[in-house]
Amino acid sequence: MINPDTAWYPSPMDCNGTFSEEEQTSLELFRQRLLRCRKVEEALDVVWSSTEGIIPRDRIGLSFLSPDGETLTAAYYITDYQPVLLTHNYSAGISSSTLSLLIEERSIRIINNLETYLKFHPRSSSTRLLVEEGVRSNLSLPLQVDNRNVGFLFFSSRQKESFTTHHACLLRALLDEMSALIEKAWMIDQLSKARKDYLTMLGFVAHELKAPLATMTTMGHMYLDGYFGPQDKAGIDTISKMLKISGYMINMIQNYLGLSQLETGEMRFKPQEGVKFREDVLDFVINTLDARIRERNAQIKIEGSDEITLEADPDLLRIVFTNLVDNAVKYGEENGEINIHYQTDNQKLTFKIRNTGVGFTPEQASQLFKRFSRLHQKGLEDRKGTGLGLYLTWWIIQKHRGHISASSEPGKWAEFYVELPLTQTQSIN
Repeated sequence: MINPDTAWYPSPMDCNGTFSEEEQTSLELFRQRLLRCRKVEEALDVVWSSTEGIIPRDRIGLSFLSPDGETLTAAYYITDYQPVLLTHNYSAGISSSTLSLLIEERSIRIINNLETYLKFHPRSSSTRLLVEEGVRSNLSLPLQVDNRNVGFLFFSSRQKESFTTHHACLLRALLDEMSALIEKAWMIDQLSKARKDYLTMLGFVAHELKAPLATMTTMGHMYLDGYFGPQDKAGIDTISKMLKISGYMINMIQNYLGLSQLETGEMRFKPQEGVKFREDVLDFVINTLDARIRERNAQIKIEGSDEITLEADPDLLRIVFTNLVDNAVKYGEENGEINIHYQTDNQKLTFKIRNTGVGFTPEQASQLFKRFSRLHQKGLEDRKGTGLGLYLTWWIIQKHRGHISASSEPGKWAEFYVELPLTQTQSIN
């Protein structure tokens, strides 16, 4: 039926299912290629290439409806011309659009003279942009899956009177499959984007919290050290508790910041020559953890050969050994002893750190380096952690082509062992 506003809505009744042998072959190839798509861009590329010579098109656009069905947002497009004015930044409400009729009636719409259509619908900014691009005909295909309205696929031509009922029927033959596959790819893309946005936000929040917490911790230690004048027992007890909580929060923030950088690709491996293990890494770590060490009254004993230099990323190594020393202090006995030993062995740096304490079982050891893995040890219920520190440690050591392992005698001690190559050009056996 031809409407006065030049919009035409072919119905399923108009399709007799008669396609040429060439069209049937093209539809089957189209279907097979669509089934292999995992991303929306791939699906749209398949639609573009598979419809050449079958469906007139100078432009294909893909738009998605918001979860509430009120807003339509242009997401992807392919054209064989420039400039493009209707891009993925375009968004509009659908309630006042004639597209809402397509959703209600599950129909396809053909407009073979967009200039005339624009005169009847002067408020349609999307039509105006298409006309300015030089588009003169449009076929709109609603994407619906199990009565869910997903969005629209638009075929556009720069020639008038380009589309026929037969073109609509060809696309209708693939409509259900296209809708389901495009929705699936879109949902995967959205989940991936949401995950990336979450990690970016996590990194931002962690970064912004890190500095003020560090300042609060410094001020707390200055009070306990007597820099602010006379102290009283209540003040000492209160500040000590605050420092314990802030220490946990700083550790948590550092680990979440590390996770965010790792997952978003911002944690880059930048090895440097001449990194001094004792001076640039280990001493830095011990000084950084001084407050934690004093809080637990841990006795740190370091035994090592002469200064060892290696090719490594010093910033990433500081994360590794901060996590290892901090874990030894946190999970070791109060007033306990922590033994650190390092040396060179066959062109490798070997490092061991052992603490006295409850340790862990062999079964638990196999879980230590997994993301968000936390051990629930009797007597350590108050030792909180994110389950990320050892995962980041493992990842960084892998980037250095090194090795890390853990062993323990439950109830007595726990030990972590690390091997790192002195240069990144040699292999590790």
